[in-house]
Amino acid sequence: MPHSLLMSSKVGSTKHLKAMKKFLFALRSIGLTIVGLVIAILVTTGLHSFFGLFLDPLPMVDLQAADWSGRSEIMTRYMAANPFAVYSMLIAHGMGAALAVFFYTKTITLPSWTTQTRRKPFTGSIVLLALWLWGDVQNDLYDVPVGVLWTTIDVLATTALSGLAFAIAGGLRKHEGTESVTTEDGVYRG
Repeated sequence: MPHSLLMSSKVGSTKHLKAMKKFLFALRSIGLTIVGLVIAILVTTGLHSFFGLFLDPLPMVDLQAADWSGRSEIMTRYMAANPFAVYSMLIAHGMGAALAVFFYTKTITLPSWTTQTRRKPFTGSIVLLALWLWGDVQNDLYDVPVGVLWTTIDVLATTALSGLAFAIAGGLRKHEGTESVTTEDGVYRG
């Protein structure tokens, strides 16, 4: 086999291998985001169930049957009778998102020297947080309306707890940038 043919087949297989590694890396990031969302849902549901032991049951049948103004009225009465309910909501939503971001930050390895990908390290955590906040806002303003003030506090508390979780998971040091890491062995993995 001529030398030029052998070299071109090696170059071609190297390109395919790099493309496959990039695809698998992206697939891994998407998978970790999905697992993070599942963690957030499970933690939030668990905390809501735990706090529900100390609160009156949420009138879900009435909420589902009412229009938006009716739901707002029902929630105003419920929150007046159960003042801890809104604080338990803040804790549950914030902790769910924070643990999801913590998991994602701990498990992702960036920068990836095998795929030559130079993604910003916090991108996945931001996507995870944004998806969670979108659901939070939908829930707080429409499904179980607690009002604009409490929704804003919920978003700010969830964002702050998620930022703290990112830092605790080693996100700031782990992802300082490409200039601080020179080899695959130099990647800090938390």
